[in-house]
Amino acid sequence: MEKKYLYEINFVRAIACLLVVMVHVGARFYGAYDGSHTTLTNFFNQISRIGTPLFAVMSGFLLYNQMAKKEFNVHRFLKSRMTKIISPFVVWSLFYLIYSASYGTEVFPDFSNSTEVFDFIYMFVTGDSYFHLYFISLVIQFYFLFLLIRKWMNLKTVTLLTIISFYVNYLFITNEFEFMNSYVTSFINSRTFLLQWIYYFMLGALLVKLWPYIHQILLKRINQIYALVTGLFVLLFTVLDYHSHQQIINSNENILHFITIPIAFIVLISLYYQLIFWKNFIMESFIKLGNMSMGIYLIHPFIIDMYQRYAPYDVFAEPFYIIPFHIMVVLICVIVLKVISLLPYSQYIVTLVPSNRKNIKYNMDETQTMIKSYTL
Repeated sequence: MEKKYLYEINFVRAIACLLVVMVHVGARFYGAYDGSHTTLTNFFNQISRIGTPLFAVMSGFLLYNQMAKKEFNVHRFLKSRMTKIISPFVVWSLFYLIYSASYGTEVFPDFSNSTEVFDFIYMFVTGDSYFHLYFISLVIQFYFLFLLIRKWMNLKTVTLLTIISFYVNYLFITNEFEFMNSYVTSFINSRTFLLQWIYYFMLGALLVKLWPYIHQILLKRINQIYALVTGLFVLLFTVLDYHSHQQIINSNENILHFITIPIAFIVLISLYYQLIFWKNFIMESFIKLGNMSMGIYLIHPFIIDMYQRYAPYDVFAEPFYIIPFHIMVVLICVIVLKVISLLPYSQYIVTLVPSNRKNIKYNMDETQTMIKSYTL
C-alpha cells in the first residue's frame, strides 16, 4: 500500500495559487483603466482576494501536519526550510531588485551611507524587494513561531491559541502602533508582520486537529452539497460586500475573511470530493499545480510583466481579456518552472514538490471508494 497524501490540500493550494495570480493580473487592468474596475474585472478581483489568506491557512496546515508526525526532526526541518524557502527568497529578492534596477528604479544603496544600507537591509529582510515577497518573509516568521510552541500543540491548546489569534489579528489590522524605533513601527504596522496574519496560520493548525472529523463529514455526498450551496451564498455576499464600499481592501485587512476563509476551506474540500469523479487528468493537473504553487508565487509577477509587454495583442483592449491573460500567465509559469527544474541546484532557486502520478491515482481511487461506501 502506498503512502496516503492529503491531495485535498494540494487542490486547495492550487485554487489559492490561481486566485493570487488573478488578483495581480486584475491589478494590471485596474491600472490600465485609470484606477477603476469594470464589472467583470471587479468580480474577479473580489472573489480572488481570499487567495492569500488561504495560502496562509495552507502554510499553517502543512507545517503543523508535518510537525505532528512522530518522525519530525528540528535539524532536518531547518535544513529543508533553508533550501525550500530561505534560499529561493534570497534568489528571487535579488532577481527582482536587479530587474527593477534594469528599468531605472533605484533599489541598491550607497554603501558608504549607513542609513541607506540599513534601509536596504530592512527592505530585503521584510520582503519589500518586490510587492509579493512579503509573504515569504511572513512564512519564515511563522516557522520560527511554531518551532517555539510545537510541543504544546494539543487540540485544547491549538483551539485556545486560534481563538486568541482571532482577537490579536483583529487588533493589529484595526490599529496603528507607535514605537521609538522607526523600523519597528514600520514593521509592526505592515502586512509583513506575523500578527497581521496570525489567525490564518493558527486556523491551519486547528484544521489539522479537526481534519479526521472534517474528512469523515464531507465524505457524505449530501454534506458536500450543503457545503457547496453555503459557499455559493458566501461568494455572493462577499461580492456584494466589496461592491458596496467600492474600494480595494488588502487581503489580510478584510475582517469578513475571518469568517469566509474557514468556509472557503470546507467548500473547496467538498468541491475536490465532487471533482475526483470527473476525468482523472483534470484533478491530476490541479494536484500538480498545487505542488508548484510556491514556485508560481515566486515568479508570476515577472511573467505578468513580460506577457503584458510582449503579448501579440493589446491585453487590455477588452475586459474579458483578463481571462486569457490569467490562463497564459499560469501556463507560462508552469513551463518556466519546468525549465528551471532542469538546471543544476534548481532546488535552491524555486520550491517544487515532486508529483507521483501513481500515488495520485491510488489516493484518488481510495477516496472515491470511501465516498461511494458512504453513499450506499
